[in-house]
Amino acid sequence: MVVFQTLSASSSSSLQNVEIGGNSVVSNVSIISRDNLSSAKGPDAFASNTSINQDMGYIEVPLEIQYALTNKKLGVNLIGGFSSLFLSNNEIFSETAGSRTLLGEASNINKVSYSANFGIGLNYKFSKKIDLNLEPMFKYQINTFNNTSGDFKPYFIGVYTGFAIKF
Repeated sequence: MVVFQTLSASSSSSLQNVEIGGNSVVSNVSIISRDNLSSAKGPDAFASNTSINQDMGYIEVPLEIQYALTNKKLGVNLIGGFSSLFLSNNEIFSETAGSRTLLGEASNINKVSYSANFGIGLNYKFSKKIDLNLEPMFKYQINTFNNTSGDFKPYFIGVYTGFAIKF
């Protein structure tokens, strides 16, 4: 891909599901395939590589239930539930030689999506009131994208840690 800024306000894109400009101020960006530039003259006319990167962020609101298998000094819990995910960041940008150009945003990401959550919780009791938690989790996303090519099913695998203080 070749990404460049144009002088006119019109833009062209060969990227599917990308809204050039989006909510950003950049609207004079053109994207063309390097294969379409076979007629370019001169040595190293397009020698630098350009990468297209996507940055997504979510605010997650989980609702989970824990079932205690053991409740001793080292506790083991089964965790299950779901989360609502609210899209908070949606940016697509081009990177060339350390320079970033904001292109726009993905048009095929739903503003609200869901995930099914499964995991194991390990907690170590320091005292009757303080626990240290370690929770490996698997989160399968539902309704995240529309109009995708192929059968893409996103998921997260994460390890969550923290302290629990009982009053």
